[in-house]
Amino acid sequence: MQQRIGILGGTFNPIHYGHLAAAEEVRERLSLDSILFIPTALPPHKQEAMPDAAHRMEMVRLAISGNPPFELSDIEVKRGGRSYTIDTIDALRSSLPGAELYFLTGVDSFHEIKSWHQWERLLGRCAFVILSRPGYPFSELAAIDFMKHAAKDLDRLDRGEMREITMRTATACLYLEKIPHYDISSTDIRERIRDGRSVKYLLPEPVERYIITNTLYA
Repeated sequence: MQQRIGILGGTFNPIHYGHLAAAEEVRERLSLDSILFIPTALPPHKQEAMPDAAHRMEMVRLAISGNPPFELSDIEVKRGGRSYTIDTIDALRSSLPGAELYFLTGVDSFHEIKSWHQWERLLGRCAFVILSRPGYPFSELAAIDFMKHAAKDLDRLDRGEMREITMRTATACLYLEKIPHYDISSTDIRERIRDGRSVKYLLPEPVERYIITNTLYA
């Protein structure tokens, strides 16, 4: 039986309950066997200051401990340099032959898909799971040429008349998912720590303790 594996990449600077809840929601909806959390080495689209990869890897490890379907991958950290999704997907397809790969991303990020490195080939190499984000309506995706035909369904997603849509084209498989929103952001967490404010209930306690012990973001 083919493994169904979700892939959630990011800086995880730091990882928080929003990341974890979204991953669990998708895992359950799509009946995925596991989800790989893949911290980036150097993300191509972000210039934010962040702790080195070893710290971010450890925070992810602490955060997902206790949930067996959640796994940590160091594939991008080991590769080093700029992290391009196509390189990661190609490497995973080589190391996990026969597995079905589902790449999780926000609707805001997918709107810029044509700026991604080798985006057309990437769409054919894995399924995309496009997650709702506050302030970024699904209907805006109709501006992408290969999604124009789905404009009515995208509107229905935004209105809450549908919870999910599966789209298949000749070269892509897309799962659009309207998921519960958790008003948590890594940026806000970093600012709270710098200001000496509490971050309790925003991220797992082991991650909070690790940040304090290692004076991260202070």
